[in-house]
Amino acid sequence: MLLWSFQPLARIAELRRTRELVGSWEHVPASSGEAILGAYRAMVAAMERAGVPTHGRPPVWAWGGARGVTLEDAHSLVGEPLWAGWATVEFTAPAELVLATDYGAWNDDLAARFTGAAPHPPPWDVPTPIGEELVQVCLPVLRAEWVREVRPLPRSAREVSDWSARV
Repeated sequence: MLLWSFQPLARIAELRRTRELVGSWEHVPASSGEAILGAYRAMVAAMERAGVPTHGRPPVWAWGGARGVTLEDAHSLVGEPLWAGWATVEFTAPAELVLATDYGAWNDDLAARFTGAAPHPPPWDVPTPIGEELVQVCLPVLRAEWVREVRPLPRSAREVSDWSARV
């Protein structure tokens, strides 16, 4: 299955050095209360229920879909830190290690967690088919032998001539 992940250049160096990337709780963004941490824990539990072994680690986030990813996708997902040095990793992964979920519902659940009103079970916790449009994908690992290409992303908005370009 063809997938894409946006990763900081430091994580790309780690992938080259260790031959794999795994999620780490230290990389989970901080938030007030336990909103983001709780959402990540819920994703780990969903992966385990789906038979995707996580070894208790948070997921490696990626995207699947026939249309591919664009610079606009990278910027909307990463935000301004994108300019600090990121790359698109294009790779293939075994289907049995992929959990595709509803990204819109994930964001709704995350927003609800910030207000203390998160529904249980999470509404994104449904298998989502990977078709034409982008679908959020979680994996327990990204292995170097799966990588087809690593493409550095622009380091500033001034370098961008086409936000809709595939990256």
